Amino acid sequence: MSKERVFTVDLTDVYSADGFHLEIVKSIPVPTHYGKNLDALNDALTSIYKPTKIVFKNTDTIEVALPKFMISLRKMCKGVQESNPNITIEI
Repeated sequence: MSKERVFTVDLTDVYSADGFHLEIVKSIPVPTHYGKNLDALNDALTSIYKPTKIVFKNTDTIEVALPKFMISLRKMCKGVQESNPNITIEI
């Protein structure tokens, strides 16, 4: 059994979807053709086949700036975890 990889996405001072996706690219190994939207993130995460944990931390700013985006992110993360047993996501 392989050891779980852990990636932390620090959302301190992230106020926009573009800023969120820049942090994703810096923090998680996504494909070079990553489309910088939640559908592309969903595709990237469901394609991971090694035990992986992703932790989104310091979400206070983006929760206030983009509440609907964060609801969509949570829904997408729940779906990823349901379809890919290799992924654990904490927000």
